[in-house]
Amino acid sequence: MKFSKFIFAVAVVFPTLLFAAGPYNVSTEEVFEAFRSYRNVSPNITIPTVIEIPFNEDSFQVPIFAVYNIDDKEFEPYYFSVKEISTGVKVEIAGASQTPSNINDGNYSTYVEFPINRETNTATIHFNFDKPIEASSLYFVLDNYVQLPQFISITAVVDGKEYIVQREARPQGGGFYFPKTKSASWKVSFSYVQPLRISEMKINDLSQSEKLTGLRFLAQPGKNYQIYFDADRYTTSSIKESGNLTLDKDVVRQSVGSDVLNSKYKPADQDSDSVADLADNCVSIPNSDQKDTNQNFLGDACEDYDRDGILNSRDNCRDVPNSAQNDTDADGMGDVCDSLDNRVSERMPWLPWAGIVFAGGVIFGLFFVVLKHKRENTTIE
Repeated sequence: MKFSKFIFAVAVVFPTLLFAAGPYNVSTEEVFEAFRSYRNVSPNITIPTVIEIPFNEDSFQVPIFAVYNIDDKEFEPYYFSVKEISTGVKVEIAGASQTPSNINDGNYSTYVEFPINRETNTATIHFNFDKPIEASSLYFVLDNYVQLPQFISITAVVDGKEYIVQREARPQGGGFYFPKTKSASWKVSFSYVQPLRISEMKINDLSQSEKLTGLRFLAQPGKNYQIYFDADRYTTSSIKESGNLTLDKDVVRQSVGSDVLNSKYKPADQDSDSVADLADNCVSIPNSDQKDTNQNFLGDACEDYDRDGILNSRDNCRDVPNSAQNDTDADGMGDVCDSLDNRVSERMPWLPWAGIVFAGGVIFGLFFVVLKHKRENTTIE
């Protein structure tokens, strides 16, 4: 099943999405690149009108949109809402530097970050509900430029005892299914090897009811629009002031044509090595070969084999500690690894003296030839 099946549950923490100008502004092209699809909208109106575009549950993964005015070449404010009745929940996270509530505040620009302490790290999130919920799935959304965790495991307290709901398994995306379980206390653990930042996460209560109201924006007569959706990362752009789009009066619900694949879409790839961040075993350093010699899910380029504080990709001697990175002969190989110095003069210390002798011989020879030539000229005269 598609991960988008889960996304409507985000409304429990953020029932209304209303976007205007934000602090994370990017260029128009960068906004386009974040979305997989768009819909063309050409309202037949004679006065400014609030248009509502319906979206079904398979339309997107992250409820981030962009409404682009094709004629004016600018982005418009929009409003998106999902209403839901849900059970209260308290989230507890050990070892995270940010506020635990960041993980279910509905704000995709905030996140909870888990540090790197060793080769394999574990992030554990506790969900304590006001009453037992029945669930068989969860969803999580990562911050931009983050690789998927290597493994996920889930436990729950059932009849007063900790019950293993799901042993370690490889997540394929932000949605995850498990056997149906009823509990008020859940623990979700992720194993990771690169920095992990989780923007949003929720266990989906099967008893929750939800209602999609659609995406609204203020359309102008004679203007054409594109509604970009199904983003693979958080993005926003600088847009103008928004009117009140929450009122239900005089809202025109308009059907649109088929979804169009966005030819400008580019999967998030922080290091530009042609490997999407979600699958990149070294997100911040280019390594298109994805070489992982010790098969620990972390690319060699991001490892520090000799533990001298310098990553392999930048270490001029990756197997022997040399934090100073001394390289006397500037051949790209650290001195502690350079068993054969590349400077000829150091490999053959007698060579400079031989050069001096040779140069002296040449000079003496030239002097002798000039002197002889001068004597011959003197004799002739």
